[in-house]
Amino acid sequence: MSGARKEIAVYGKGGIGKSTVCANLAAALAAAGQRVLQIGCDPKHDSTRLLMGGRILPTVLDYLRQVPEDRARLEDVLGTGTLGIGCIEAGGPKPGVGCAGRGIITAFEFLERGHVKERYDTVLYDVLGDVVCGGFAVPIRREYAKAIFLVTSGEFMAIYAANNILRGIRNFDGENGRRVAGIVFNARGLPGEEERVSRFARAAGIPICARIPKSEAFAAAEARGCTVMEMEEYPSVRRIFAELAERIADGLPLYAAGPMEDGELEACVLEGRLPDRTETEKSVKTAETARGPETAAGIREEDRPAARPPLFGCAFTGAATTAVHLTDARVIAHSPRACAFYTWQNISSPGRRNLFHRGILMPSALSPNFSCTEIGQTEAVFGGEEKLRGTVEEAVAERPGAVVVVTSCVSGIIGDSTGGIEELSTPETPVVVLKADGDISGDYMSGIELCLRGLAEKLVDRETAMRPMSVNLIGETGVANDLDVNFEIIRDLLGRMGIGVNCRFLGGATVDEVRGLLAAPLNVLASDGEDNRRLQTWLEQTFGCRFFDRPLPVGFRETKRFLEEIGDRFGCREKAGPVIRDEKKRYEAEIAELRPLLAGKKILMTTINAGMDWLMDAAEDAGMEFVWVGVLNYLGTELCVTERPDRCPIEELDGNTPLEKKIAERKADIVLSNYTSSVTAEGAVTDAIPMGRQVGFRSGIPVLRRWARLLEKRREGEWVRDRALFEKYYA
Repeated sequence: MSGARKEIAVYGKGGIGKSTVCANLAAALAAAGQRVLQIGCDPKHDSTRLLMGGRILPTVLDYLRQVPEDRARLEDVLGTGTLGIGCIEAGGPKPGVGCAGRGIITAFEFLERGHVKERYDTVLYDVLGDVVCGGFAVPIRREYAKAIFLVTSGEFMAIYAANNILRGIRNFDGENGRRVAGIVFNARGLPGEEERVSRFARAAGIPICARIPKSEAFAAAEARGCTVMEMEEYPSVRRIFAELAERIADGLPLYAAGPMEDGELEACVLEGRLPDRTETEKSVKTAETARGPETAAGIREEDRPAARPPLFGCAFTGAATTAVHLTDARVIAHSPRACAFYTWQNISSPGRRNLFHRGILMPSALSPNFSCTEIGQTEAVFGGEEKLRGTVEEAVAERPGAVVVVTSCVSGIIGDSTGGIEELSTPETPVVVLKADGDISGDYMSGIELCLRGLAEKLVDRETAMRPMSVNLIGETGVANDLDVNFEIIRDLLGRMGIGVNCRFLGGATVDEVRGLLAAPLNVLASDGEDNRRLQTWLEQTFGCRFFDRPLPVGFRETKRFLEEIGDRFGCREKAGPVIRDEKKRYEAEIAELRPLLAGKKILMTTINAGMDWLMDAAEDAGMEFVWVGVLNYLGTELCVTERPDRCPIEELDGNTPLEKKIAERKADIVLSNYTSSVTAEGAVTDAIPMGRQVGFRSGIPVLRRWARLLEKRREGEWVRDRALFEKYYA
């Protein structure tokens, strides 16, 4: 170890005497003429107490919490101890709240801005007992510690902590990095402890550079609030630190971190058997080879569960985006402003785009009932519970139907306790906490599920009065422009049969409607996806809910069957007949209007593996022909595009399928896809299959009308406008 300024980190198990060693070493270095700075990195903030005559310094973090950043001065937290030693305590939050590791990072950033190290020859970092997180590992990063001492006794847990620290150093330095200066053996006077520490040192390939005996000198110095180096009556102990300081000044050799596996460590320390490191490394490599190729997460590809359609985003965003559909609630994100901003964009951008370009109004998207606690650096270090409580109290005072708190990654990582927040509920305004915790709890879909379950558990009244002729719509989640359209369609169809909609869970419902969820004797899924089916199972098991066999219908055939069967369930099938006849007349009239424009036109479609009969039936009723369907089957399941696979050629797509050639061969007039594609079709109209499907008898009619307009205006008008939108947002 050489260079103009020496930076040394001192690590070891909590209570091992690390701060005492560090303070006495600082005094020895200062006595030898070095300008020394000691930085305490333990939230207990007592590292420099012996250097300061027993006085406890104010901490950097407490100071930054009280003083605005632009007025903060380094001198306010820099103490001067014995022999002119600079003393700083980083500090941390109260036990059990906030993130002490993040506090270390914040304190170090402040010290770097103040260029404090430039005033000293040697900097000592006295660090919390173990490398427990990235924050406490900061002092061993390359831009800080140039050398690292491990303080240990002969107790197994002290050596275990030292071995863990070596693992942390290895993570930073790799196998060839050399920054470990040695072991400081702080004896406890236990039988056989020197042999145990010596075996550990030999196995790890690191020397013992100082042996400190159990001595009354340290208790005497503690009582006087000073270091042993200031007490002439203990020359032998003083000599140990003076010699170590001299060796540091001369330039200690540095060694690579050589941590042991847990089994090796136990055998070495407790059983006296030194490990054969060569054989160990060989066996580890053999085991890794035998496991086969792994993913970045360490999971073999063959062990992966079947994938579901990807919907990227974290559980926090999924939960918040779902909770805003509780129309009279106030949704509070317990998160940094940036997390809330991106979630707000996720909620509101579809509404803005549809309003500006299509004239479709989506009130829940344009003005969501959503706010944020704005967790900042202070809350990240000291905890944000106080700020959350104040925000919730303000919201409850406004008497919304409910206050829903959604937690983010940051609040989860710092361990904010939100249990007491629900106690702020009033009879008029319940408070519900959804511990989404960002990515910690899963992806976007996991957040939706967490939100729906949490709201049901906290709000649903198990004693509600029954509404015999009613249903609940379950799983209408998401921000989509067809949400309210579909609700109006299904409400109209069911209403004409005397069946009402009790609650939309959660396409748009009041808190009272969710409370009365169990009033409806029957529940209908909005769609037949895996996540909705899982929600169905949970509602059945938790509340005894009964579900209809079919989800909301899409297309003429499905809707006819749906109304007949739900009529059977409610004993009013006779009312389905007139509704079906009226809708059939309307449907046939619209098809007759479109047939002259569409008959004979050929359609080529590429699609994901999902039912498309609703669209294929309507197109064929208008005289159109599907000439080829390519299926992107990324789940690897049985093809289910249509119940009539004989109606046209259907092939599973792979990366080598020549789509341009297929389009030319089949002479397609319309090329459809429900995923973005770079394939172009000369002379043909290219259109997107709607992501959301209109329910009811007329599901395909809006799409057919669109095709008619596109075919009529291939070179001008709406198609040109749509192409500009496509290029703007997707190309």
